[in-house]
Amino acid sequence: MTFLNPLILIALAAAAIPLLLHLLNLRKLRTVDFSSLRFLKELQKSRIRRLKLKQLLLLLLRIGLVVFAVLAFARPALRSSSVLPGAHAAATAVILIDNSFSMTLRDDQGTRFTQAKQAALDIVEMLEENDEAYIIPMTDPKAAINAQPTRNREVLRQLVNGLGLNFRRADLDDALRAAATVLDRSQNINRELYIITDAQQSNARGGTDSLKLFTGDTRIYLLPIGANHGLAGSNLALDSIRVLTSLFERDRPVELRAWVRNYGQRDVENATVSLYIEGNRVAQSGVEVKAGGNAVVELSAPPKRSGLVSGHIQVEGDDFDSDNKRWFGFPVVERMRVAIVGTPENTAPLGLLFGLYGTTLTADRAAGIGGLDMGAYSTIILADAPVTPADARRLGQFVEEGGGVVIYAGPSTNRDAFNTGLGVSLGIGLGTPVTATDPSAPLTFAAVEKEHPMFSGVFDPANPGNMVESPELTTVLPASGGETLIRLTNGSAFMSEFRRGRGRVVYVGAPPSGAWGSLATRGIFVPIALRSALYVGATSDPFPQGTVGEAITVPLAAAQLPDQVRVTGPNNLEQFVPVRKYPSGASIQVDNATEPGIYRVDAAGKELTLFAANMGSGESDLTPMTEKALQQAIGVRMTNPANLRQLQSSGSNFGAAIIESRFGLELWKYMLALALLCAFAEMFVGRVPKNAEAGG
Repeated sequence: MTFLNPLILIALAAAAIPLLLHLLNLRKLRTVDFSSLRFLKELQKSRIRRLKLKQLLLLLLRIGLVVFAVLAFARPALRSSSVLPGAHAAATAVILIDNSFSMTLRDDQGTRFTQAKQAALDIVEMLEENDEAYIIPMTDPKAAINAQPTRNREVLRQLVNGLGLNFRRADLDDALRAAATVLDRSQNINRELYIITDAQQSNARGGTDSLKLFTGDTRIYLLPIGANHGLAGSNLALDSIRVLTSLFERDRPVELRAWVRNYGQRDVENATVSLYIEGNRVAQSGVEVKAGGNAVVELSAPPKRSGLVSGHIQVEGDDFDSDNKRWFGFPVVERMRVAIVGTPENTAPLGLLFGLYGTTLTADRAAGIGGLDMGAYSTIILADAPVTPADARRLGQFVEEGGGVVIYAGPSTNRDAFNTGLGVSLGIGLGTPVTATDPSAPLTFAAVEKEHPMFSGVFDPANPGNMVESPELTTVLPASGGETLIRLTNGSAFMSEFRRGRGRVVYVGAPPSGAWGSLATRGIFVPIALRSALYVGATSDPFPQGTVGEAITVPLAAAQLPDQVRVTGPNNLEQFVPVRKYPSGASIQVDNATEPGIYRVDAAGKELTLFAANMGSGESDLTPMTEKALQQAIGVRMTNPANLRQLQSSGSNFGAAIIESRFGLELWKYMLALALLCAFAEMFVGRVPKNAEAGG
């Protein structure tokens, strides 16, 4: 026997009160004998014996009244299979329902999710009047931790019928932890957990440790769903996609790579993989994937407009289409404003070149940056221009906040002043100038990083070994550190990239004029000048891609931001998210991305950025766990694994199997009945007959 409210047993001390009162009434008094009463005493002996017996019986009844009343409140429970009327011990039931998208598969009994909901309804109908239950979806079990149980069957039916599918992965371990948390709060002797799932291997991919979550009195029932385990047909999935391009321009191709995997048991010979931009299919490719294998597909197409552009890649031709689409987004520069600072002989060739490329770039020339409004520009070019310490600090902050700077060295560049001023602000150090000692053997390019985004599409991919027409340089002032993009024949860096905060800096070791060589007259000067200005000034990274159900961090580039922004999802549902502002920049964290697609972020009517949320790849693998593996994954969490039982999701033996295994009798009703019986008996025994009163 056990007590569900054991602290109440302290009140048993009150049972001593009737005994104390009885003992006080037995105090002996001094007696005086009268001869006339001697005969009366003889007559009263038999009555006194009856009176003592009555007092003893009243004492026992009063003690029993207190004891049984206290026991009733302490809720004693007897672990037995005996069947006593009205004595069923109340149960707390947790019903875990797998509502991930793998449950959309269909067999001859309908979809797996329909079967799971019917099994849950069967359990609800089996519950007794005083039982309580929780309905917990496996894709979001933590949300139910603070929920309250209900004993209303109609409410439970509504919760089951109202449960919908979710794009999150069903994590078995998280679900078990949530179930254990709510069961630990229960005061009922019977604690039951029902797990209704298709038992994917990926549901338990996080693994389990040896921590025991469930006590020995908790019973767990497994209800695996799905007549056809796995998927006999083809099951292609887009495991992931990547935007390869880093510099996005209107009417210039954007390259993407997609990884396609066949999780099915049948080879796929010619599936179509399509690229959509702004809802329009702009490219497609065929793919062959063996069962259990994977393939890589590369697609490209030019965006037709500037601004915040979104799209998706889709694979077609399989039997499970919930994992066939993944979303992405990227920014396309509309018109970039560039400031060119330096002497006329250095700014003139750059201004002429940018003027020819005016569809994307607008260039302003200035002699110095002292009065320059840096906030009006995305890129600032220093063409052999000296910089004061105050301007160096402004440029450093400009880059930290996401701006871009291109620096050309030249005769006016003072190495020592640079290293102690602008170099400190930007994290760049200049080395010793390199000069060609023999005029007939000038410095030339030895290697160009052709795979860098700045040179994407510049060189012929069919001829990767073609030589670059190198300028002939007499002097070069190289930078140390950073990523070398162009290297000279003597091993020095001619062109380097540096990152500072959220911005980029490109350093070129010679001026755009002819002072140190023929750089401005060679064809390579065009991509160096144009692409470097675009690269550092554009928001060159594609927009973030996150996973549905997981926190997604999105950086914000606007200089002035409100305390919160609006996020609009693909279902047109809006949420307001606080802006986190730090010295290094601002960002938001979105926790409620519940549906795959594009989420747009705006403030005060202006669209700031966007991001993509995609379904996790874990749901694509429909391979089920074996019965042994499933039981082991759950049994390791139980103090008494013998209380784990696997059942069928439907059938005549379903309810009976559970009822047979339920046990436990609560005896509080019997204790209360005995307390009432003692009270009535005490009233009856303590009653004084009328003839006794008359005789007194």
